[in-house]
Amino acid sequence: MQAAVYRRLLVLWLTCVCAAVCEAGARDRADGPVLMRQQLVGAWRLVTIELSGPSGPIVDPFYQADSVGIIVYDSSGWMSVQIAAPHRQAFGVPASRSPFSATGEQSRRKAAAYDTYYSYFGTWDLDAMTGVVTHHVKSSLIPAETGLSYVQNATLEGGRLIFTVRNSTHGKETVRRKVWERIAGIE
Repeated sequence: MQAAVYRRLLVLWLTCVCAAVCEAGARDRADGPVLMRQQLVGAWRLVTIELSGPSGPIVDPFYQADSVGIIVYDSSGWMSVQIAAPHRQAFGVPASRSPFSATGEQSRRKAAAYDTYYSYFGTWDLDAMTGVVTHHVKSSLIPAETGLSYVQNATLEGGRLIFTVRNSTHGKETVRRKVWERIAGIE
């Protein structure tokens, strides 16, 4: 009888220890709690993009302050992202979707439109234990990105989705954080 009681207590104790270890591991990860795939599914609007280097904040060479954007994650594994700079210069809509020739001022505006907009789509996966989201680019505004995979550390902080990417060039680290906020009602 006592052996059965001890076994039950041991099983109960082991269950509690295992649960505590799993919870602590998830809570104590350096970049936040474990992400679940379903938490990312839906549409998110861009709040801000922050870039910092060894000496503090720096001007981001790819994105402008106050850029706007949207990222959408589908439950079937597809995603799409679009980011646009503020105050994009407008010009006439071409008569057709075929390439239109541009010279002089038109050419400059066409280049400015390309330089102030970024977009790609593809598939995505999540390593829930590490919080790493990988985007597998199927097609991009920049054709050379087709077939690439972009790896980002992701956390949920205060209801915001934060992607962090660290790069090191010539021994100097830069950190880019893209902060997204869920668009209510779109899931």
